[in-house]
Amino acid sequence: MNKWVELAMAWLPFVVLIGLWFWFSKRQGMQARGKSGVSLIDLYEQQVAETRRMNGYLERIAQTLEKHEPPRGGV
Repeated sequence: MNKWVELAMAWLPFVVLIGLWFWFSKRQGMQARGKSGVSLIDLYEQQVAETRRMNGYLERIAQTLEKHEPPRGGV
């Protein structure tokens, strides 16, 4: 029984540190702020909006290229 107590006491500091790390991570969650002071959720939403805008531009470019593509093969 004494071995179990020694083992528990040896691992206790590591378990406490890991527990604190999880607690702080959970507490901060998505409220973490970047250097600009914007939350991670706001940054994610900006990235999604930018990706959608870029996809719209690329679709328009592809449609324009398809319209102006010369016929292949002279047959």
